[in-house]
Amino acid sequence: MKAVVAAKWAVLWSGAIAFAQTIPTMTIEIHNDSERYNIYPVLSTGGHDPMDTWMQAAFKVSKSQLGDHPYPTPNTFRLYFNPTGAGISPHGSISVTLPLYTQLVPTAQVNPKKADQYIDWWNGGRISIYASPVSDGAPPKALVTNHSARPSQTLVMPVAGAAVPTCSDCQGTLEIFEDTGGELPSNDPAQLTEYTLGAIDQSKDPYTLDAKNVDYDVSYVDNAFLPVAMEPFNNRAVGWIGTIQGIEPFKNALRKFLSAPAFRGWPQYVDDEGETILKIPSALHIMLDQANLTPAQPWDPIENMKTLWRRCVASGQDPICSNIRELHDLFAANYANYVSNYHTAFQATCDQTKEPDPRALDEPSMFAYVYGWTPFNSHCTAETNLLEDTPGYKDNNHARYQSVKAEFDALNYWPTGEFNPYVQLIHDQQYLNAQYVYAYSVDDAVGNMQTTGEGMILAVGGTDGLPNPKPATAPIHIPFGYAATDAVRFVKYGVCTTTPDQEVNPAFTSFDLSDNQISDCTLSFLDNQANECFFTITSQPPFPPPPPDGKPIPAANKTMIDCTGNSPSITETWCKNIFGYTRALLSQHKREEDYVSVPSPAQSR
Repeated sequence: MKAVVAAKWAVLWSGAIAFAQTIPTMTIEIHNDSERYNIYPVLSTGGHDPMDTWMQAAFKVSKSQLGDHPYPTPNTFRLYFNPTGAGISPHGSISVTLPLYTQLVPTAQVNPKKADQYIDWWNGGRISIYASPVSDGAPPKALVTNHSARPSQTLVMPVAGAAVPTCSDCQGTLEIFEDTGGELPSNDPAQLTEYTLGAIDQSKDPYTLDAKNVDYDVSYVDNAFLPVAMEPFNNRAVGWIGTIQGIEPFKNALRKFLSAPAFRGWPQYVDDEGETILKIPSALHIMLDQANLTPAQPWDPIENMKTLWRRCVASGQDPICSNIRELHDLFAANYANYVSNYHTAFQATCDQTKEPDPRALDEPSMFAYVYGWTPFNSHCTAETNLLEDTPGYKDNNHARYQSVKAEFDALNYWPTGEFNPYVQLIHDQQYLNAQYVYAYSVDDAVGNMQTTGEGMILAVGGTDGLPNPKPATAPIHIPFGYAATDAVRFVKYGVCTTTPDQEVNPAFTSFDLSDNQISDCTLSFLDNQANECFFTITSQPPFPPPPPDGKPIPAANKTMIDCTGNSPSITETWCKNIFGYTRALLSQHKREEDYVSVPSPAQSR
């Protein structure tokens, strides 16, 4: 069963009220496009404690009752797909139907304050792709150990009639495991991909869930092991992110990086069997965790990075040094703010039972926070002490913060690569040449995708199985005018179709279009009076800059819009107010965002 809204009925519990509700599903397809490797996907959920907003939205908990109905899901739940045989063999695939949640406790016994009454499959998860050569004739040893002998992992049984994940082209029954030990080891022979399915609107009471929103990435932020490409399911307008290289060319690029004179000595992972894996950790991972890496320290490229930092902080005159000093000053100021407010302003948002006093700032900690672009807020909420709110950096619309963020991006993309050689491994043409992935934590290349969809498609080692064989370039944002109080308002829109087929979500009145989809792509709209209108974008961005507020729209901002085929009244009113523009983003490495602004249908009446 693949349909996203294929529903299973279940009786749910919210406080003292029992009611029936459909449980939406999404589809995950995984394709093995390699010739010589079997692949073995493993899906793991994230933990949510003290509350799970996806479950609160699913059960329509009012805001006044959120504290009494947190539905915490702190533990990891896991699915293994064909883990004991050939996994997904060359040119094979599987299709997984993933419900929003699975009920574990009988309805009459559900306690909304107790952990793990349900499995939340959508609110943040991981799909780890293991691989082994077909010639090995067996799954990777680490996978076998995780599946059959992981001490913190046990089988769980949902209640009768619960919505459970199903898999076509899988062998045997799909088992569900609960793992109190969290994530799978980073030194496993696997490539990490990440997802969040659905989106929550917390401005509504109760929260609402958009069941056709998908957010995903191929995570080369921590390491590089396998080529994976990802697309949304049932949305051909969006191309792939990740990389479509074959497995062998990908591995050859890893070897080339390791043997390059400038990077020789960069560490690799060693697995629990003591064998070295051709899996390369990022600079961020190395700064955070030196365990399970080989050879033994010191690693010359990493020592060179540290030496450069020390020289620059101590008033070095290299061209790169001014950027590094600005970076050092931001993080030093952020740490000072953390310390000065820890027992006062931050007391309510930091768990001081776990850390009575802030830790001293040593050099390894500084490197870990800098390369992770992470504020100092250990054992605090994620919103505590944000980098952009550092004193001295948040005035004038965070102008100084934006400047330092741009300098951080410039350091990561420094032509000679000495600040972060791993970025060269990921993006440089002579190595992986992977332009549609993140190479560091806030790399703003097209690496993460959030778009309309009914699930995800993953392809390992090629494009077979991907409906759109083109990469997902930086999107053109299409905001359209909407107000619930308008007498005439849009109720549907369509992307690359003359038939509007997407329901308008009042909380998300915009969509994205990859610029590689501009050719022959009609954007269509339907209003609540049954009137249709449409247009096409005829030229690639960049577009002219945005017109000043309150000023007429210059003709140059309309030249990319073609409204041919609409009625004369629509052409002369609504169409004339559609315009495109490109806006600079000072705090991003990619310094521009492209927009086409669409007026509300009221302007055509």
